[in-house]
Amino acid sequence: MLQAEMNTQSVANRFEKRGAFRVSNPVLSVEIEGIRFSTENWSLDGMLLNGIADHVILDQTVEGIIGPVGSPEMCRFGGRIVRIDEDEMTTAVELDEKSADVAALLPLWVLKYGTR
Repeated sequence: MLQAEMNTQSVANRFEKRGAFRVSNPVLSVEIEGIRFSTENWSLDGMLLNGIADHVILDQTVEGIIGPVGSPEMCRFGGRIVRIDEDEMTTAVELDEKSADVAALLPLWVLKYGTR
């Protein structure tokens, strides 16, 4: 039996985060270089985005804005691309330590928008 080749590229995270507690509600709107994504799931350390931008490459540092879908609340974030999965059409972003505002707002957004 032949096994299909996986079209997934990834780089090492500072710490392996795939086992981290992830949240899928509220869905977040993420804009990187003018392109909008929605989140599949996210944690305080990173997010899995629905979609792949043509210009984004593995291990690239990125900056953007993030906030709950349908909400005017947004904040800036910084991070890097740690996984691109062409089969699942997802992009994983690891948030950097400078994104303290995001870490403070994410739990608030869960409480405020997570039950919608």
